[in-house]
Amino acid sequence: MIRRTVTWLEERAAAAEQAKTCIVAHNRNEENRLKSSVALGAMLEIFPRAYARCAYWNELGGAERVWHKIRAFHELHPRWVFAGPTAAFVHGLSVGRKDLARLYVASNRREHRRSNDTWRSLIMSGDESVEVKGVRVSSMGRTLVDSLRLMDFGAGLAVADSALRVTGKSRETLTHMMSETCPRVTGIKRCRAVLALADARAESGGESIARSRMLELGFALPELQRWYDDPIDAGERYRADFVWDVMGGAVIGELDGNEKYTNPEMTKGRSITRIIEDEHRRQTHIETRPEVLRIIRFGFADVMQDAGFLRLLLASGVPRYCGMDDRVVAAGGVLRCR
Repeated sequence: MIRRTVTWLEERAAAAEQAKTCIVAHNRNEENRLKSSVALGAMLEIFPRAYARCAYWNELGGAERVWHKIRAFHELHPRWVFAGPTAAFVHGLSVGRKDLARLYVASNRREHRRSNDTWRSLIMSGDESVEVKGVRVSSMGRTLVDSLRLMDFGAGLAVADSALRVTGKSRETLTHMMSETCPRVTGIKRCRAVLALADARAESGGESIARSRMLELGFALPELQRWYDDPIDAGERYRADFVWDVMGGAVIGELDGNEKYTNPEMTKGRSITRIIEDEHRRQTHIETRPEVLRIIRFGFADVMQDAGFLRLLLASGVPRYCGMDDRVVAAGGVLRCR
C-alpha cells in the first residue's frame, strides 16, 4: 500500500511539473494522501487542495510560482474568472509581489464568492471576460479599472506603464476602454489620473515605482530612456533610465536592479562580472559628454527610503517643486517628505 501511494505521488508530481502547475486533490482520498506527504516533509500545501514537491517549489521563481497557483486554481474552478491584479499578471502587465500574494476572482451580486486567504472576490457585472493563455480573465479595460483602484500609486503606475507598453495602445485609447467598461464604478477618476501619468518607455515595474516616488517627493517628471551616443566608442549608443534637464546640462538617474543581472533579454549571455564592467565603462563614457553634469545611481531599497532618496535627489540638483503636482494627488500619491 505504501509503495502504491509513493508511485501515485511520483506520477502525479511528474505530470504536474511537466504541465507547470500544482498537484491538485480532486477528492478526499487524494487530499489525505497529499496531506500525509506534507506531514512527512516531502510536499508543501500551496493552498487548500493544491500541493507541490518541496524541492521543486523551492527552485521556482516568483512569477513561476504565481503561474503554478493560477493553473491549479483554474483546474479546481474552471468556470471562474480571474480579475484585478491576477488578471493583470495574466495579461502580461507588471504586478508586484504584494499584489500577487492572493488570487483575485470575479464575482457578481447574485452569486457572491466570499474572500479568504487564497482568493479575494471582486464584484464584476456582465460578461467582461476573455481567454488569455488558457485561463479566463477580465477584459483589459476592466482589469485596469480594478487594478488601478485597488493598488497604491506606485504599483498602479507600474501596471499603467506596462499596459501602454504591452498593448501598444495610447493613453486615450486605454482611458476610453476603462470608461466604456466601467463608466460609473467607484474610483474611475483615480484610474484615469494614474493612466494620465503613465509612460510606455518605463522598462520595468521598479522604474515605474521609482518614478512614482520622485513625483510623490515633489520632483520634476524625468524623461525616460533617452539615448546618448558614446563619445569614445564610435557607433555605440546608450540609454539613460531617467534624465532631468537643468540649467547648464542634464542630470541622469540610473536604477540598479536585479533584473539587469538576471533577465536574459538584458544580460544577453553576459556574466555578472561582465555586466558590471560594461556598466562602469558606459557610465565613464557618458560622463565625458559636456552636457552631462552628473550621473546618480540608486537601488530599489534606496527608492523606498523616502528621506534618504529625497536627500540624494536634492544633493544631485534634480529640480523640485514646492508641492506635489495636482495630477499626482488625483492619482492617489501621498507627499512622503517635506
